[in-house]
Amino acid sequence: MKVSFAGIERQELREAADVCVRAYENYEYVTNFFPDKEESKRVLSSMIYHMGRAFFKKSHLFIAKVDGKIVGVAMFDNPEYKKPSTLQFILHGWLNVYRVADKKRLREYLAMDEAASKPCLDYQQSGHGIWYCTSVAVDPPYQGKGIGGQLMSLVGDYVRSRGGRQLVLFANTEESCRFFQKHGYEVFHECEIVHDGKKVGSWSMKKTL
Repeated sequence: MKVSFAGIERQELREAADVCVRAYENYEYVTNFFPDKEESKRVLSSMIYHMGRAFFKKSHLFIAKVDGKIVGVAMFDNPEYKKPSTLQFILHGWLNVYRVADKKRLREYLAMDEAASKPCLDYQQSGHGIWYCTSVAVDPPYQGKGIGGQLMSLVGDYVRSRGGRQLVLFANTEESCRFFQKHGYEVFHECEIVHDGKKVGSWSMKKTL
């Protein structure tokens, strides 16, 4: 199986979003807020696609392909990254997300996601050359084939070539936590996020490049 890696093109955002949906749809991180499978797919698809549109010129995005098909995605931010404004989100279609999701649960999900990312964002401000990896996904049929590891290695090389000293990210399953530990990441913050009595772990991790 030959895998190729490249920066993403705008016209590939929808296909990349579909990969992320399939990778994340069964995570408790998602199902605690959107237990209905069809609703979960609709919300994730709309949210990830429109986030990708808003972040396209601000974040760094890599994809992995097999036979021309996107099978992996990584998105990461340099230390100078500035979150898109509310207006930029609106201009890139964010209001469509609210049309397919229960607004209360969507707000709760976004608040949870913000809380889970806070330790990494705080750590990013603690020194120079710290990049934040916001998302890594491999299409389920291609998991366990080394693609995720190759993708993270590429991200590390890319960040290091631009003066980056560390990468931080958070994992939201024990399995993904073990994956990143296997590739040299260490946990520097751990917590439980509770919603409607359901708990999910969150592990903030870092790696020196």
